[in-house]
Amino acid sequence: MIDFSRKKFHDEMKLTVSRVQTHITINELRDELKLVKNIVEYWKEKSSKRVFGEITKANISFEKWRQIYSQHGWIEIKDFRCFYNPKSVSIDNESITALPSIEGNSDNEQSGTWASYELDKSYSTFWKVWNKYYLKWKLRLDKLERERFDMRRVSQTQTTRIEEALFVLLGLSPSVQGTTGFENFSLSERLFETDSIEYQDYQGNKLVVNSNLYSNEDYGHLEWYLKQKKEYGLIERIATRGQPSDFSDRLSSIKFNEWAYKNHYIEDRVPKIRNREESPFGEGFAYNLFSSLLDVGYIKGAFDYTWELSDGMSWASLHYLISELVNRKLVQSSKPFEDIQKYIHYTSTYPLKNQSMEILSDELNYTDDDKIFKQECALIDSALINIEPVKAIVN
Repeated sequence: MIDFSRKKFHDEMKLTVSRVQTHITINELRDELKLVKNIVEYWKEKSSKRVFGEITKANISFEKWRQIYSQHGWIEIKDFRCFYNPKSVSIDNESITALPSIEGNSDNEQSGTWASYELDKSYSTFWKVWNKYYLKWKLRLDKLERERFDMRRVSQTQTTRIEEALFVLLGLSPSVQGTTGFENFSLSERLFETDSIEYQDYQGNKLVVNSNLYSNEDYGHLEWYLKQKKEYGLIERIATRGQPSDFSDRLSSIKFNEWAYKNHYIEDRVPKIRNREESPFGEGFAYNLFSSLLDVGYIKGAFDYTWELSDGMSWASLHYLISELVNRKLVQSSKPFEDIQKYIHYTSTYPLKNQSMEILSDELNYTDDDKIFKQECALIDSALINIEPVKAIVN
């Protein structure tokens, strides 16, 4: 008999979080990612408009750059690797005069007044790094939204990294850390850092430009946002006992889990009794399916309760399971992805029918995540072979 009256935390609990918090966090992070996208578009526009929009490749030689500006009637100042527009400024000996023109006369490169080779090259560089940063976090948010919440990285270790603890409090699965997209994940990571670019304007002033990707006290935009969450401050207090000088990036797992449970950030995952009157595939077929999946280790729990995926199994493979049940004509249903949830506990806010077996990747990553899914699919295939002779009822 399952004890539903437990109130105090103990280390045998099957811990989970409310998916409401997950949904809130993902939406907040996607809003922040939109701001990053705006910055990407800013640098993309700057890059596309440089050198009169005549650069078709990311890089351009200095000689080609000089040739284009010369052809447009701009005047070179060789000592500064710079050109100025004679329609916007007049330089006579050491006298510099701004001229009225349709292009404007402000002393900056955006008004068509002057151009620097190093500055023009920097636009492409900064666009690339911001775009890589954007793609990295887009991949991460896609994975976080679809990931099945898994506490093992916290509950089965003696110490917990602050990033893992923060993910738990925000409703995000700490198990993604260490996987593709989150290799060696840290809030202080600087994966796309670039050097500042030094250049000179047409007056010889020495200037510096930077991507500002890590301008928030040396943190990236999304990392800074996560660090500003109140939950980060709470974790820091747990780790340091209120003494910041003692802060490290790890804290006691037991101490953290007990505190998080007491403050309702995590909860005990208690099995729920299935409504056997709502059994769209029929209880006979359901028992065969349950037994086969249990035997191969894909699920755990008791038949009369909602079945739980075993630790490490993904929602993506659950999508594969129901797809195979339909493809093999073991079940007939107009809404199979809803029907399977009558048996198997599904907690993601992301619709099961949209969970994809396709690997979410970008140009930065070469992933072997598909091997993990293939292993899960192999378990499912071996289970379904055993029940193929059994015919399911029509729903």
